[in-house]
Amino acid sequence: MTDSSGEADRPVEQTDETTGWHPTRRRLLEVGAATGAVAGFGALALGRQQRTYRFGGEVSAWTGEEPEAIAGEENPTLELTAGTEYEVVWENLDGAAHDFTIQDDQGETITATETMSEEGATRSLTFTATEEMAQYICTVHPNTMIGDIEVTEGATATPGAETETAAGTETETATETGTEAPGVGAGFFEAGAEVGVQQVADGPLTAPTDFADPDDGTGRFFVTDQTGELYLVRENGVRDEPLLDVSDRMVELGTFYGLYASQTQDYDERGLLGVTTHPEFTDNGRVYLHYSAPPTEELASINWDHVEVVSEFTANEDGTAVDPDSERQLLRIPHPQYNHDGGPIAFGPDGYLYVPMGDGGGANDDMYGHADDWYEANDGGNGQDLRHNLLGDVIRIDVDAGADDGTATPGGTPTGPDEEELPYGIPDDNPFVDVDDAMDEIYAYGFRNPFGIDFDSEGNLFVSDAGQNLWEEASVVERGGNYGWNVKEGTHCFSTEEPSDVEGITDCPDSEPDEAPYDGSELIDPIVEYPHVYEGQSVGITIVGGHRYENDTVAELEGAYVFGDWSADPGRAEPLGRVFTATPPDDFGAGGEGAETETGTAAGTETAAETETATGTGTAAETETAAETGTDSETGTDSGTGTGTPQSDETPGEEEETPGIGAGDVPRDELWEMAELQFADGFDWFVRQFGQDRNGEIYVLVNRRGVPDGETGAVLQIVPPEQGEDVSATDTPTETEG
Repeated sequence: MTDSSGEADRPVEQTDETTGWHPTRRRLLEVGAATGAVAGFGALALGRQQRTYRFGGEVSAWTGEEPEAIAGEENPTLELTAGTEYEVVWENLDGAAHDFTIQDDQGETITATETMSEEGATRSLTFTATEEMAQYICTVHPNTMIGDIEVTEGATATPGAETETAAGTETETATETGTEAPGVGAGFFEAGAEVGVQQVADGPLTAPTDFADPDDGTGRFFVTDQTGELYLVRENGVRDEPLLDVSDRMVELGTFYGLYASQTQDYDERGLLGVTTHPEFTDNGRVYLHYSAPPTEELASINWDHVEVVSEFTANEDGTAVDPDSERQLLRIPHPQYNHDGGPIAFGPDGYLYVPMGDGGGANDDMYGHADDWYEANDGGNGQDLRHNLLGDVIRIDVDAGADDGTATPGGTPTGPDEEELPYGIPDDNPFVDVDDAMDEIYAYGFRNPFGIDFDSEGNLFVSDAGQNLWEEASVVERGGNYGWNVKEGTHCFSTEEPSDVEGITDCPDSEPDEAPYDGSELIDPIVEYPHVYEGQSVGITIVGGHRYENDTVAELEGAYVFGDWSADPGRAEPLGRVFTATPPDDFGAGGEGAETETGTAAGTETAAETETATGTGTAAETETAAETGTDSETGTDSGTGTGTPQSDETPGEEEETPGIGAGDVPRDELWEMAELQFADGFDWFVRQFGQDRNGEIYVLVNRRGVPDGETGAVLQIVPPEQGEDVSATDTPTETEG
């Protein structure tokens, strides 16, 4: 069988019908596999005249310019003949980051230009039409800059020939599907420890998104799949029958709502994104999930895309199933765009639930559904807003408190928004409790798409935050801390007008206003920062994870923060994920040492009723919150992490042309010491997320598809190199029967 990635004729691992488990590779004999090469296209069709299309590119759409048949038309259908050579010339009309990518019907890249953000500049792409071509797209703004390709039969292209470019225009050779991974130890990251991996689970997994160890003495783990399933994983692999399936309560992946209802694409960041278990799981069996639900009628009427839901479920006594009728919805957070949804969730050592939430999606934190904030130099955004919603924040709630009548049925909404009726409690020491004109649930803020959360054994809270065009970051998060977005991207000033300009704004505030609900606190810089492109070489596009390694099995990793990047392929087509470490300085203290930022308590001017409308816990709250944060007609969005597909991935993360970042642009003396792990047997995966068991061992959640499709997902444990297995693409099944 062949999947759309071109991997062919692989043996299929069969389900153990007597146990209902899909065995891990540890339980199977090594099987040989043949791999099918992806045929390269781009041969010049001899004797045929080259045909040219010209476009103007801006966030709202591709606009046809030539030939006359498409002039003035937005996202026109390209009618091509197989075997005929074409040239596409496009001009950047707005200075935002754009690329021109041709994909097949599975969303796989066939050919593309690099991303360009210089207004008025042009790019040229020459290619030979093939029947696989289905659409052209800007992968940075995939919801608005996308058009169909219709290919009729013609001459057959010659596989393997190089693509040529036309002369006389600023041109660029079409990029190949197989982007070369940056060498370990070359470029931005130094070479770090050598490690191996053992495959703990594969099989029915599509795009694993989070991992939980219930610590119940059984040695089992819970793993969420973006497509809606919660799986049980043991040493002998993953059980085929999920513990719980919430796909019927989620958005249909690849189907969009509101302004984007007519868009079709496989890339998606929504889905089942997070799981954690109650600290007293062995006594109460409570499991918590984070997933993306369809919009209510009220939200759909103002063109919002979906609702992020955090729910409590109860497992049966032996933990072999989770009761689907036990759902108690805790948080319902309206979300205007499809991306920047956050992901994993976690309980802290204080027993409270922490929920990182993205800024609402789109780009720049200034698009449709993003509130105004205090920083007038940039439009937006939700990251700095404390009044209207819970987007761009780390949320902290008490799941053991709250009104019993706050229980919600699947697809329903909790009662509220009065705090007495909330289905959760507000910890008394949350930083904005008793602060007028601010939301009590907020623990920290200033995030774009926090796509990873971890508490180490000392109580330190780590959050990774997917960046936009230039920088990725991770931070040690303090109570009441402001992490800068969209005033800053990492340690650098950010401009909504020129998000890809390295030289952009060099003077921005170092602190928030000293005016309620703010208190003048400094913006907190990250401990980890890396660029998308460094000295002309791709580094990565979306930060993912991670966890602090707290065991001595791999001695070189002890005490390091282990995280990764979704893929180093700017075209998002190749599984070039990377895994990194960040080593703390010697004076890095235990949790709580200097880790709290006091928040001012000056009274605001808005009424309590206005604040209550933004709790995001009820139908009325959803509608009013959405209305307050904007119902203008701007429709452009771009893709960010992933998550679900950083998820990404963004994946997660927006890509652009080589921005000219070099050594002088990175404040390494202010960051932790960073390195890239070297995998003894290679590593060719998309990095979806990280997990950690109660022994401190770390797992990498991976797959080989840039979209939530197929069954290439796996859970890999990081081990010493001599204990590692070869889990390269040549012997990993792409589909599972049974």
